[in-house]
Amino acid sequence: MKKNTTFFLLVTLLSFVSCDTTTHYIMRVSVDRNPTLIIQNRTGYPVVVTAPVSLNINNEASTQFQPTETRGTINVTYSIGRVQFTEQATMDNTDVTVTLTKRPPTITVVNNTGHQINMTAPERSTINDKAKVDCLAPALNQVVNIAYTIGQMSFTERVTMANQDVTVTLTRSPPWLTIINNTGVTINIIKLRYTGGSDWIGGNIVTRNGRVQLSAAEGAQAGELSGSIINGDRQRIWFGDIQISGDGHATDYKFDVLIEAGQTLDTFVKRNVQILTDITLTFTRSDRA
Repeated sequence: MKKNTTFFLLVTLLSFVSCDTTTHYIMRVSVDRNPTLIIQNRTGYPVVVTAPVSLNINNEASTQFQPTETRGTINVTYSIGRVQFTEQATMDNTDVTVTLTKRPPTITVVNNTGHQINMTAPERSTINDKAKVDCLAPALNQVVNIAYTIGQMSFTERVTMANQDVTVTLTRSPPWLTIINNTGVTINIIKLRYTGGSDWIGGNIVTRNGRVQLSAAEGAQAGELSGSIINGDRQRIWFGDIQISGDGHATDYKFDVLIEAGQTLDTFVKRNVQILTDITLTFTRSDRA
């Protein structure tokens, strides 16, 4: 009886040891990260971000990064052209999105000059007559120059920029100067100079047909017979063929106009003539220099 009891206990112990005793554990690891600052560009123009990081963001694009600061205010500084703006993002240990919307005001340039113009500032653009272009102001609270040329003549309009869109309508254009020769002799030379100046601008600008650039190095010089205006005849000169400014001069945009007979050297001058719009000058013997 005692032997049987011992055998039973042994078998029971061996059975217990042979059971599958494998146990499965699930490990959960938590990794902390800094909150993300998302910058969205909704200005309508590409922007250059300079703080808190340096990067370029196209319009309607976005970027993100993790600042070292998890709490507090972060300044997002960016520029469009030469104008700088700042938006603020408040971090509170959570992801934050800052949307950029500020932009420089728009200058709408309308061309009512009657000619195609080449705008050189604040941006370069060719504008047909009766057309318009939009450009961004290069600065705020400053006078901005709208510079343009028609032919070779240059003009400048000025506008004071506040933080609002403006429209500038261009109307000035090169005038026509008509010379009537009633001197009694044939004229072969026409020259211009600013009143008070010592030098005549360029060379001879007279031409019987067509137009001659006043300041061209290869232009006709004094004594050359590039054309003629007989007594009683007239000559039209377009200031768009002359490389001068239409913005006034120290003499309030006034000129001396000289005509001369190349062969007889008879010279006639009208001085201190203001030429802002189309004008006709009639030379007679009384204008002899």
